Amino acid sequence: MRLFVAVNFDDKFKLRIMKIMSELQKNSERGNFSRMQNLHITLQFIGETENIGGAKAALSSLDFDRIPISFNRVSRFRRQGGDICWLGLSEDEELSKLALKLGEELKTRGFGLEDRTFKAHLTLGREVVFKHGFEPESLVLPENLSYTADRVSLMKSERVKGILTYRELYSKTYKESKQ
Repeated sequence: MRLFVAVNFDDKFKLRIMKIMSELQKNSERGNFSRMQNLHITLQFIGETENIGGAKAALSSLDFDRIPISFNRVSRFRRQGGDICWLGLSEDEELSKLALKLGEELKTRGFGLEDRTFKAHLTLGREVVFKHGFEPESLVLPENLSYTADRVSLMKSERVKGILTYRELYSKTYKESKQ
C-alpha cells in the first residue's frame, strides 16, 4: 500500500483553502485540483510498503509540540504540461525539524525515503495551466490564514472507484508526546 505522513486540517480551515482554489480554478484553462478531503501537508512520503507497524512505530516515537502553520503565498513548481500550484508557509522551521526527525525514525526502521530537501507546502493543484496573463503568485491571501496542528497522521493513498482518496491509518497528537 502507498503511505505518507501528513499534517491534516479540520473542515472549517479546508473551506477557507477551497475559496483560494476556486479563484485559481477561475483563472486556469485546466488543472487537476485537490479535493477538499485530501488537503494536507506531507511531512514524509513513504511510498509502497506493507510495513504499517514500522511506520506507526516511527510516528509514535516523535516528540513534538503544537505546530503553528501560517500560509502567506500562492506559488508553483513549473512543469512541462502544467504546473503544481501550492500554498507556501511564512515560516516552516518547526515543520522542517519534525519532518527531519520523522525521516530519521523511518530510516532506522528500514524505510528508503526520497533524498530531497523538505519544502513545506500544501498542494492545491497539479497539471495546472493558467489563463494567459494570470500569475498565481499575484493572488492575495486572506489575512490570518493560520492553523495550529496538534497531530500528525499516517495516511494511506488509494484510488476508490477511480477517485484519489487519502485515509488516516494512525495518528499521534502532541498531548501523547508529553507523557
